[in-house]
Amino acid sequence: MGTSWRAIVTDPKEHKVFEALSDPQWDFRTIDGISKATNLTTAEVKAILDKYPNLVRKSLVRDNDGRELFTLASRPPGPQEIVSQFTTFITKSAR
Repeated sequence: MGTSWRAIVTDPKEHKVFEALSDPQWDFRTIDGISKATNLTTAEVKAILDKYPNLVRKSLVRDNDGRELFTLASRPPGPQEIVSQFTTFITKSAR
């Protein structure tokens, strides 16, 4: 399934972000949630997520407050994401 983030991410701050994304308690994390878990600013978290597009995946679905959700790219899409993707595909196909 590709190289583990642990073999790529070596910076301690970046490592904290990936540890938060790896937490089995959560399927997805918001930038705010990662920020709280890591004691990094939301700007730092966003910059780290943006730095590793091959290791991080943004969900097609947002949380109940409309915030973007992130997970490790190695995690497969969940049912809600698949339904959302299918709905988007059907909607665009009907045009």
